[in-house]
Amino acid sequence: MDMDLITEQKLVCEEYGSKYIAVHENDVIAVAVASLNQEPIVGIRNKPEAGEDVTWFIYAGEHDDSEDFFQTVCVKDLHKLLPEVLPFLALEHGYRFMIDREEYEDVWKEGDEI
Repeated sequence: MDMDLITEQKLVCEEYGSKYIAVHENDVIAVAVASLNQEPIVGIRNKPEAGEDVTWFIYAGEHDDSEDFFQTVCVKDLHKLLPEVLPFLALEHGYRFMIDREEYEDVWKEGDEI
């Protein structure tokens, strides 16, 4: 990760009251690649299940419960695939974000009053 991105991630965490959780280029996240031409883009950070490394789930448009909806990708692949989500990836477990390509941004912690 470059320092500018780390600085941006820290600012996002500070703005939304989250601890900063460092993200590494080889961390694995789940992305619904086939949905990425839709909006809004939604990210959900869960605590990992036992034996799992994936904490982020990112999709666009409507969520789909099918088993093949998400594919695992490395964070470094997001630089080309979906760079607009990179600033949000250091948010702690329980956080969600919703963005679009028109600068809309909403971030909240699950269970917080909106």
